[in-house]
Amino acid sequence: MDWASLPADLLFSISSHLREPEDFVRFRAVCPQWRAAVSHEEHAFFQPWIMASRWHEDEYSENFVFYSLSTLKTIKVCVPDMKGKRVAASGSGHLVAIDNDDDLSAVLVNPLSGKTMALPRLPEFFHDNGAHGWVTGEGVITVVLYNWMSENMALWYRGGGITMKGWAVVPRWKLRLRMSYYLRMLAVYGDQMEMHLTDLGGDNEDSVVLLQETEKVELLGGCWPGSDELFKATTLYHHEWFSLYRNVEQEEIPVHDIGNAMVVQSRDSCTRTYMIPASRDFAALSSRNAFYYLWKQFDAGGSYNALFKKCLASEELTFVKRLPEDWKLSDEWFMPSLKY
Repeated sequence: MDWASLPADLLFSISSHLREPEDFVRFRAVCPQWRAAVSHEEHAFFQPWIMASRWHEDEYSENFVFYSLSTLKTIKVCVPDMKGKRVAASGSGHLVAIDNDDDLSAVLVNPLSGKTMALPRLPEFFHDNGAHGWVTGEGVITVVLYNWMSENMALWYRGGGITMKGWAVVPRWKLRLRMSYYLRMLAVYGDQMEMHLTDLGGDNEDSVVLLQETEKVELLGGCWPGSDELFKATTLYHHEWFSLYRNVEQEEIPVHDIGNAMVVQSRDSCTRTYMIPASRDFAALSSRNAFYYLWKQFDAGGSYNALFKKCLASEELTFVKRLPEDWKLSDEWFMPSLKY
């Protein structure tokens, strides 16, 4: 068999079952023909990783540590451009990092490829107040940043020929009501978005009631498939409180069936909780219509972290696996990608 002569469509089909970046890179390294048949951005959805905490002495390090549930390996990644920077947001295979010495200076980083892009200087309301948020999108990238001291949020967009040179500033309390609208406006107007915004619904009694309802939910940081649908979830402090909602014309509809998809839940933040396609190729994450989360457990020997699964329809809870003893306390998921 001349392996180099395999048809391109067959090679693409094989690559679509590779769920780890390492396997995909090795696949493309077999020979020039295989490399030409599948570009580095044409990989399938990789299995989510778990990202280690970067608190205290590691917070401004250039080193990142991830854990793969399929290979049972710890992956260490060095990104020199991250030295002296704090991670403020993550999602869609990217990180947003803020400079320790200049808290209005931010970069967008793909830790797998090592590619870094300087973002526009942050608005002044982030100075001395911190920044948090998420990154979403595939093919296009949207960055959402906020802090607890300001009533506003900042949005940045790149894609479809648009790369914003500044940040669009919108009211934070309206974000949950209007996120789909904001994303559409960013895609059309980019830096000119704020000039074209209309105050949908105003501040009438109906919008106030809706706002009170949305205080109990937060936006999911990422959603697959990439569509105009917007999913939200209850604030994530414990799995027993987890509920999922679909946002339809400013109405939140409870969701008990997400079809051939699943949710990986980061307890500290919905913005790092993702809806992704379920796959039999995912080790330990193979069930559809379910959500997976990490939780600290205690036994006679001390404590450990474990992975659990909860079915959205039946609410049945299942213990999946125990994480390595030396794994740092963290329940944050990371979506690896070679795309940029």
